[in-house]
Amino acid sequence: MKLKVIRIYILSFICLISVNISAQDEYRAEIGINGGGSYYLGEANSQLFKNMQLAYSGFLRLSFNPRLSAKIEVTNTNVAGTGFNNSVIVTDITGEFNFFDLEKNKNRQFSKIFSPYIFAGVGMMDYKYYTNITTLNINPSIPFGLGMKVKLGTRWNLNVQWTTRLLLADNLEGKPEFNNPNWLNGSNPFNNDILSSLTIGISYNIWKKVCDCKNSSVNNGRY
Repeated sequence: MKLKVIRIYILSFICLISVNISAQDEYRAEIGINGGGSYYLGEANSQLFKNMQLAYSGFLRLSFNPRLSAKIEVTNTNVAGTGFNNSVIVTDITGEFNFFDLEKNKNRQFSKIFSPYIFAGVGMMDYKYYTNITTLNINPSIPFGLGMKVKLGTRWNLNVQWTTRLLLADNLEGKPEFNNPNWLNGSNPFNNDILSSLTIGISYNIWKKVCDCKNSSVNNGRY
């Protein structure tokens, strides 16, 4: 019995040392903001980066492990072109895959403080549509893209992200004259409007992971 107790204390002590070394970097979530520019592709524009508009967003990211995470992001921007300038609010829910183990842990061989990543998911766009009366128009979209994450310290992170959102509709311009199937549609290969953005952001880690070595050792039968 005494030997079992000694082993538990040894395991607990080892876990405590590990916590002091690396647990300051182990967090389950982060909150942050992004800022940059966006542009749209559709009937009124087929040129990349034309009519760039300010884009800014807030997000919450939940990390499952150093490679996988999920994020919800709300973005505010404009869609502009000849004869229209519409405010757009975008809500995206995406899953992310990091190519490296994104953590500051010298005890793991493949952990790094930076990682490129890819993501994809589902979203909704809320914008104005002008006919005889102005109405709000909400349509689903498919967001996807890539980026780079960098850990700046124990709690702060930097990310650069390129996002493309395929709108499952063809009316992001907000005016019916841009949706004439006889001669205006078809400026992009999908025949759907696309909203892209390039942003840089900063985030703060929250919800620190807790190590309970004693309980986990007892429950798993490792004495």
